[in-house]
Amino acid sequence: MIDEFLECQFDDLYINSCLDKVSLELKDYCINNIIPIYELNDKGHSKNHIDYVLKRSFEISKNYDINYNILYVCVMFHDVMCHVDREKHEILSSLYAYDDIFLNKFFDREDMLLIRYAIEDHRASSSRMPRNFYGRILSSADRKVSIKDYLVSSLGFNLGKLEKDDLIEDSYRHAIKKFGKDGYATSKFYVNDDKYEKFLRDIQYLIEHKDIFFVLAEKVYYELMNKSSIE
Repeated sequence: MIDEFLECQFDDLYINSCLDKVSLELKDYCINNIIPIYELNDKGHSKNHIDYVLKRSFEISKNYDINYNILYVCVMFHDVMCHVDREKHEILSSLYAYDDIFLNKFFDREDMLLIRYAIEDHRASSSRMPRNFYGRILSSADRKVSIKDYLVSSLGFNLGKLEKDDLIEDSYRHAIKKFGKDGYATSKFYVNDDKYEKFLRDIQYLIEHKDIFFVLAEKVYYELMNKSSIE
């Protein structure tokens, strides 16, 4: 039962087919110039998070007609300024992308505005619906759909700053605020997303069964600590 909550699977063949539709020049630029910046972020907003959001974005947009270059850039830049100011990172990241010299040569002004607004509107805590479809995909893809991903993000933010039990308690309270019955991320559905609906059912079950939540969180905590010690 424990491991069932920690699983998250993707269709890698489909994800790779989507990546093939992205400009090689654009991918090379982002991989070499943008992804390294994520090393400055907390563990919950690292390169692994970007990989996850990219897979989710492609997965969610499967039945829609999209520009893969625009969606790719939205994902690559959406958390790039987290290390500067997490509370305003969506605004800072959107401006960072909008001012990027390479992107402005690659895209026209209309596309650059789509990218800027999509990144600026992506946070689940935002009080408004994203202004364009790329923002709706990004906002949906940025949400966790596995308990483990949520725990890695929430525990990783203050890892090394709080004791284990305090860290887990903080993660539990954040889960209630964000995903509880009245949580701010429970009613914002911008696209069809069966995985997210299942995740909400799973995490609300764990909120109601705090002992199981703590068992799972402790398992992830030790994985993070072991990885941190190796690095």
